[in-house]
Amino acid sequence: MTERQRRLRHRHAPGRVGADERGFSVLPRRGRIILLLVLAVMLVVDIALAVTEPGVAWRGLMFGLPAMLATALFIWWPPAAATSLLLIALVQITAGQDGSDVLYLAGVAGLVVYTSPLWFVSIYVVATLILTILASTVLGIFANTALPALALVVAISASIGWALRAAHGRELRLAGDVAALAQARTAAIEAERERIADELHDIIAHDITLVSMHARVLERVDYEALRDQSVRAIRAGADQALADIRRMLRIVRDDGASPLQTPDDHVPTPNIAAAFEEARDALLQLGAAITVRYSDVSVSSTIEQALVHLIREGTTNIAKHAPANASVTITLEVLDDDVCLELTNSIDPAPTTSGVPSSGYGLDRLRERVSVSGGHFTSGPADGRWVLTARLPAR
Repeated sequence: MTERQRRLRHRHAPGRVGADERGFSVLPRRGRIILLLVLAVMLVVDIALAVTEPGVAWRGLMFGLPAMLATALFIWWPPAAATSLLLIALVQITAGQDGSDVLYLAGVAGLVVYTSPLWFVSIYVVATLILTILASTVLGIFANTALPALALVVAISASIGWALRAAHGRELRLAGDVAALAQARTAAIEAERERIADELHDIIAHDITLVSMHARVLERVDYEALRDQSVRAIRAGADQALADIRRMLRIVRDDGASPLQTPDDHVPTPNIAAAFEEARDALLQLGAAITVRYSDVSVSSTIEQALVHLIREGTTNIAKHAPANASVTITLEVLDDDVCLELTNSIDPAPTTSGVPSSGYGLDRLRERVSVSGGHFTSGPADGRWVLTARLPAR
């Protein structure tokens, strides 16, 4: 479970439905509308009674209206609403009224349970009990037989409030889980797109670059043997690019497949020796003078894959930007517990015009790939040559 999912679960637990830092929560929009409608109906009924029965009814309306206004505070500030109702009931009892506000306290217990933390609910229930006993025993407003009825009203109202609170909590938790799943799905889709983009750049862009460079060789060279060599290289590069595109299409259709390993993929697992031979052949066909120096190294599969990507991307960049008949050196050696790969090529003082556009994406991804593997990456001119260096841990 992610940290965001844990926060959503904690925030939407039944004890904290839309709660602030003290544990109080406001009514949802539907609850606010229902409460206002109920209060409006009560007010209309009280006014109608006051009109038809002047005197006592108007006196009851005068004491009942503050309780209605206090109840409306549950929409914005639940603790103020509950406290106000307790004070109004105390004033009514002290004034010797009929004790209807004590009944009102019992009726709105559900609102208190729905919007308040347990400690505040406990205080409210105890205060209601004290006011009820005060009204019953001290002032004689209630008969003793009314106490069980009041307790039943409190129990029913509180049970309804808790049930609604729990249901709303489940609804919010479900919404949080759905949001977390949607975010996880979006992240998975983005990761898959990034993976496919890397595959397209690392393999297909390499093939297309070599095809483009050999096509330009055909434009400049009249020697039949070199032209035949370039034609074969173009055909091989195009066939390889087509095979890679078909492989990528299979990956897109099969969500469970991996770009680097599919069940029906007959391309062997990339290895360092094959990558060196591929780089040597490609650059020799373009007329470069290439020197390759490497020894067998024992590295993890992740590091080997990173080295293969480095060799391919470095070869692609040399094919794009190095001058004709450039001198190229590729070296792989072990330094302490690390492996160090270096690709260098001669550069022209004047900018080259290979005609192949460069986005810089390849070098950025190489730098990121090396960094994730715990290595160090540099690329830039030095002493009349372009130098790409990557140092990676062997394991």
